Amino acid sequence: MHSLRLTFSALALAALVGCGTMPSLQAARPASAQALHYGLARSEVVAKTDHMTQHLDEGKSVVYFQNQGGGGVALGLLGPLGVAANVKMIEGVTAGDVEKLKGRIQLDPQMALQQAAMDQNFVVQAAAVAGDVQVSPFVLVSKTNETTVHVSSVLLFEGMDGQSKWTRRYQYQLPGAYTLDELSTLSQAQLSGLQTASVNAYASLLRHVAGERDEAIAQERKITFKSAYMTPRFEFEMAGSLVGVKEGRVWVRTVGGVTAVDPASVQYQTSTN
Repeated sequence: MHSLRLTFSALALAALVGCGTMPSLQAARPASAQALHYGLARSEVVAKTDHMTQHLDEGKSVVYFQNQGGGGVALGLLGPLGVAANVKMIEGVTAGDVEKLKGRIQLDPQMALQQAAMDQNFVVQAAAVAGDVQVSPFVLVSKTNETTVHVSSVLLFEGMDGQSKWTRRYQYQLPGAYTLDELSTLSQAQLSGLQTASVNAYASLLRHVAGERDEAIAQERKITFKSAYMTPRFEFEMAGSLVGVKEGRVWVRTVGGVTAVDPASVQYQTSTN
């Protein structure tokens, strides 16, 4: 299963249903990870595709996600045949979108991360070796609704803490919202602007990662929030914590990771639970 599906499934678990215990929010890196080397990698979970997730570049580092087009819950109630029909409908929309966008989003997340890491003195080697924390940057192009697409810079960290594997996910929503037609016809100047925005996004994420500690996380305000950007198509109230409001973004911690969201794309309030 693709990491994006896992993330959205994790967010669904955080939806408020009136009772029950909320799963743990993403923690900081294990203490042992701070003493390890970090290196660029291409995570296997980012390489996987399905009816909602496809790659837009040969290097498989620009990922497209969309879940529009299916019959929704009602069709799923028809059993296996209904589920299969739902998947096929979504797959058709995904394929049409990818045909329009394939090869058009010429961004280089690895280069952007390397530049940001150098600027932040956060050493990320050109390639991870055995024992390193693997760092997988990628661009996420996600369809928020039937007409609107957003672009984000994402970092996955994967490592070992003793015998236990750990993963942390950090995402930054880049400026702007697009239609498919607009995104498929970006000028070179606009693409250069997005690449620069990605460098800045990774710099912000790395600053956050470097300073993140579980003791501070425990003091974060618990919130409930809604964000069509974070849960495309199915917008529902979720639980999380407010990391902070900084650099023009609302930073939200969930069970699926930490996301820096444009204030226009999220509504939140302090939780009373």
